[in-house]
Amino acid sequence: MTEYHVVPSGNQWRLQKAGGSVVSNHRKKQPAVSAGQKKTSSGDTLVIHGSDGAVQDRRNY
Repeated sequence: MTEYHVVPSGNQWRLQKAGGSVVSNHRKKQPAVSAGQKKTSSGDTLVIHGSDGAVQDRRNY
């Protein structure tokens, strides 16, 4: 089970694994969320943060 996070990073959005390893960087939030959905598999979790860093949504797959 892997946990992925979509987080703000300066003026970009980052998809990263829990623990900090960066998977990808994106100019906008929605492409980062889409990349996270493609990366997850059964048992994984995608945590989506807002521009303030607070958790907005948690999706279990």
